[in-house]
Amino acid sequence: MRRPASDARPRQTSSTCRWLRYHARVQPTACAAVHNETQITYRNLATHVLAVMDDLTGHGITAGQIIGVETGDRYLHLLIVLAAEALGVTTMSLAPSELGPPASLGRLCDRIIVSQPWPDAGPQQIVVMSPEWLADVVNRPETDPAFHGLQHMADPGAIVRLIKSSGTTGVPKVMGITQRVQQAVIRKALLHAPSWALSRPVYLCLYNFGVRASHSRAMLTLQLGGTIHFTGANAIGELLAAGIGTYALFVAGDLERFVRTLPHGSGPFRLCLDVIGAAVPPRVRQAVRARVTEHIMVTYSSNEVNRVSLVDDDNVGTLFPGVSVRIVDERGRPVPLGRTGLIRIRSDTMTSGYVDAPDLAREAFVDGWFHTSDIGFQPAKGKLVVLGRDDDMLNIGGVKIAPGPIEQSLKAVSGVRDALVTSLEDHLETRTMLIAVEAEPQADATELAERITPIIHGQVSYYQLVVMPEFPRTETGKIQREAVKQLYRRKAQSL
Repeated sequence: MRRPASDARPRQTSSTCRWLRYHARVQPTACAAVHNETQITYRNLATHVLAVMDDLTGHGITAGQIIGVETGDRYLHLLIVLAAEALGVTTMSLAPSELGPPASLGRLCDRIIVSQPWPDAGPQQIVVMSPEWLADVVNRPETDPAFHGLQHMADPGAIVRLIKSSGTTGVPKVMGITQRVQQAVIRKALLHAPSWALSRPVYLCLYNFGVRASHSRAMLTLQLGGTIHFTGANAIGELLAAGIGTYALFVAGDLERFVRTLPHGSGPFRLCLDVIGAAVPPRVRQAVRARVTEHIMVTYSSNEVNRVSLVDDDNVGTLFPGVSVRIVDERGRPVPLGRTGLIRIRSDTMTSGYVDAPDLAREAFVDGWFHTSDIGFQPAKGKLVVLGRDDDMLNIGGVKIAPGPIEQSLKAVSGVRDALVTSLEDHLETRTMLIAVEAEPQADATELAERITPIIHGQVSYYQLVVMPEFPRTETGKIQREAVKQLYRRKAQSL
């Protein structure tokens, strides 16, 4: 029997909303999402998106505009992102701190949607969509069983989403992503994942869509007709024990904490685990394989180019398809294989520049290559080893030291969960090494110093040590280096 044209399977390049319409027609009662323990079918989800579209247009939001979204409710966030896509509206996910100074990213938006009133977000019109409003949307009757409003065909070159850099060193940089690039990112999100994780994925969603990888995995899950299970790190263990979940995304620091608190004997599970944000120490990988899953993927990536390489246990990365790497010296000249230098990247999912920052864009995007601030080398063609950021290279007494290898050695020390190696000016206006470690609760600071000193004395004869229960981090789990330095200085002044 020939399938009606309205039920024809979309092409892989189609938008998530067209896939949503397809699944709402073909498998209307299949579970699309679980929110607050409530199952939401594909028909429910499509109906909710149409209702949000009506409300957005009622607030004067139209195609071509940019809207910022700040809400802690991830299902509401999902509805707004999908509704905006169907309307041809560009979205940017915002944190509360980014609505006003010092970040002021709200200035880039025509409207800002928040879940509670926000009086100081700037001149843009604030649209409040509260939990009560969401409850009203969820309870509205179905009005368009054919879901024609979800057929929007975006121009492949149109900017559909604004994403941000991590902001570890200051105000985040903002990049525009076209429909073509976004769909390529979505479709590559689970590259190298086992087939059973792709056939009908159940994505355990831990993060808001301000984390780019969380957004792309959620969109892919809907395109594949799977289920997004909105959950938290404290509940994921119970879900896995109940047989719920085939795929999860963790930032590296959260993964380590999850493994540490997972009850013994509850795993391993049939789960594909994707890790972003930082390298994963060998001891953590071993614990993950023994207690969680053998399917662990650690990737090196950048918001400017998306995923670059799949990193193995020895921290050697294999480049993803469509990615080219060039290692250059300080003058931009290519260096031979095996030699350390600055990393340049080109990929089919890279952005073309930064929004509202032309000078930064000219420096970072040159002749089709993205100039990272990372240093590394290629041990062989198609391989990449990342040693750290160039601006994190330490100059101690005139000697340049790469912090990455030292940090890896420190993370292997018993009692150390995470480590940061950086530098600061001492009273003689020279640079001294600062070692910061995030310690296990039962770790003794004196014993840690005794274990750490032999590692550091292979590099320098003098260093400062600060032991912390928890590092200040960005929303993607990266350590905020300047915040660590400030905490050290305050502690030193109090002594």
